[in-house]
Amino acid sequence: MKGAMRKRTGSKKKKLENRVRNPSVLPQLVDQLETAKTLRFITTGIGGSASVTITYANILDSWLIAGTATASYQLFDFVKVRRVSIRAIPFSVSGANAAFQASVTVGIEFAGLTAGFNGSGGQASQTALGLDECALVTLAPGRNALCGMWQASSNAVAFVLRATNADSTVSLGAVIDLELSFKNSADVSPAAISSAIAGATPGNLYYGGIDGGRLAATWARSAFIPRI
Repeated sequence: MKGAMRKRTGSKKKKLENRVRNPSVLPQLVDQLETAKTLRFITTGIGGSASVTITYANILDSWLIAGTATASYQLFDFVKVRRVSIRAIPFSVSGANAAFQASVTVGIEFAGLTAGFNGSGGQASQTALGLDECALVTLAPGRNALCGMWQASSNAVAFVLRATNADSTVSLGAVIDLELSFKNSADVSPAAISSAIAGATPGNLYYGGIDGGRLAATWARSAFIPRI
């Protein structure tokens, strides 16, 4: 009796294995690259503005591939913003004029007003006094808000960032983390980077500034290398 049960069990297992290895209908496959990644940026103080508006094109421009020494393209076609975080201490101006500040305020707002890209209206800020604490604010797109869904490259607003010292200057060295998901599409032609590059090695991957600017002119440069 036990031998017969083993035989029947073994037969069922073999049939199941055959169906898996030789299916009558081929399995569905995903033919696109998709990845989750946290990008980190550091404010430079360039431009003097204590806030910056970030578009979906800016985000996709921040991870690029060089086609030639002077031409580059977005590595991915679509992006999803999962969470944004900012950390800062009261500090302004670089070099010999560097100075501590009495306080710093950081803020994030998902305020997109464009149809198809609407933000949740979510906003958060926090202030730190002196150097004993770090101002930290973290915010995710609202539940079912379009700004937190897959978006293609466009000039629609994704979110607004602020890092403001007590004297209204931009906080130098504030750290910004963008938790993102990326994916590409075989039917979408790679978009060219909006700000021209120079001196790149064709085929190399580079990190750009958070606002689409180049290394010498961006509001917040990438903390990763190689950056351009």
